[in-house]
Amino acid sequence: MPPPGFDDPDTDAFLFRTTRTGRTFSEWQRISTHTFDIAAAVVHSLQLSTGRPDEDLSELDSGPPLSAISTVSSLSPLTWVPATASTSTASTSSATPSVSTAPTGRQARDKARSKRKRNAQRATTKLKTDILLDARPRHPRHFTKPLSPIQASFEIRKVRIASTGWIGYRDNGVCKEEEACMVEDGVAPTHRLPDFFGPQRRFQGFQYIPYRGPTSRPMVDTAQKVCAVFGGMPDDPNFMRDVHDPAVAAMEAALRDCCVSEERCSHRRGNFPQLTEGDSMGGGQKCPGALVNGVENTRILNHLTALPAFIRLAGFATGVFANWAPRLFDFYVIYMTLLYARYTHLCRPFKNGIFSACTFNLGPRTCALSHRDFANLAFGLCAITALGDFDYKTGGHLVLWDCKLVIEFPPGCTILIPSAAIYHSNIPIGRKEHRYSFTQYTAGGLFRWVEHDFKTEEEYFASLSAEQAEEEKELGLARAEAGAGLYSTIDELRAAN
Repeated sequence: MPPPGFDDPDTDAFLFRTTRTGRTFSEWQRISTHTFDIAAAVVHSLQLSTGRPDEDLSELDSGPPLSAISTVSSLSPLTWVPATASTSTASTSSATPSVSTAPTGRQARDKARSKRKRNAQRATTKLKTDILLDARPRHPRHFTKPLSPIQASFEIRKVRIASTGWIGYRDNGVCKEEEACMVEDGVAPTHRLPDFFGPQRRFQGFQYIPYRGPTSRPMVDTAQKVCAVFGGMPDDPNFMRDVHDPAVAAMEAALRDCCVSEERCSHRRGNFPQLTEGDSMGGGQKCPGALVNGVENTRILNHLTALPAFIRLAGFATGVFANWAPRLFDFYVIYMTLLYARYTHLCRPFKNGIFSACTFNLGPRTCALSHRDFANLAFGLCAITALGDFDYKTGGHLVLWDCKLVIEFPPGCTILIPSAAIYHSNIPIGRKEHRYSFTQYTAGGLFRWVEHDFKTEEEYFASLSAEQAEEEKELGLARAEAGAGLYSTIDELRAAN
């Protein structure tokens, strides 16, 4: 059966207005990715790491995923397409290794490859149509005007990740270990603007990025890849009144009514209560599952995720993601579709959003300490939306330490960053100001679970030969560089549009 949400006509990420005839329209537009081809780059990185020739992927509708990265040249814009585990095959012949059912001979392999291409194309087209219904061939706003990208002294290809290749590397980055541990004692070590700029600055080489209006603005790394995006906000004169203000009011009510112990208000991301909703995998879990909340907090979360304001913010973030990182977006769509097709009792927090989890940071003066969200997909994106009433010129800035950027982050704006890879924090706001944040993300463990044929690490590696296990470990080390291949340059985005 199709995964919940993707075939729902109400899941359009941009379905906010209709004409009198009933035709939907929106400002954001999906960028066509049919001209993209990163197979060559992925092949090159894998061959450098493993010395292996191209491998065939198993059928989209049978057999377990064979590798995290497809090295087969495909007609599909997707280059990482895992195969689904066929439940019917598993139930009738679970004792038979999937390798025994693989086609033999050149003709059979060619036929299977052609079928894979057709299936991948059909799956990609359907899934994008389901989640991004408004796909008329017109130019989005941010390609009709000259772009002024933010230049970052950082390269996404060289990020530090865990040896599995799916999650980030847990370290303290530029923050001293003893400083990071202060949060356990209720102390909030933060850095203010004079620490980065001015005669008494403690950190050298940082660039200040002022706010230039609600229009989206990409951030490019040293390889000219769009590795993060200042998404801004929808071009709607009533956005603050209709979306931002109701979201803030709901956060204030949630802060008043939530049941969060004092201990849980002090954590590695800061000193503020937070409520988290969605699905995850990791931290000792035996299989993917929904995050657990108490009765009262569940009631609050159900209200927040049903609120039109947050539904629209979720759809907007998904639209920014799809426009600026279309290949990576394809990767998310395929893997999450396989996950939710298998576990129909799970569902994303927002049907019009691609992310599998979200967090409401309730402040009332939310200021993130320096951290990496290492449990998220190592090369994935996280959407952060700032909410509240504060002077964005003096506080609330987003500090991207690895990129050496300090970015003005006004209320109502959304920024997408690879939060597992980039060390980030906030500049504190004034004592009488209020700031909340709404974040959306997907755990790297969910992608790993799908890739490993819905098995735990122990079960998966037990099913491999010694040679296959060694190849899998080598492949894990190559995932960061191959994952960087899913990001696009501005020239590629222009050409595709």
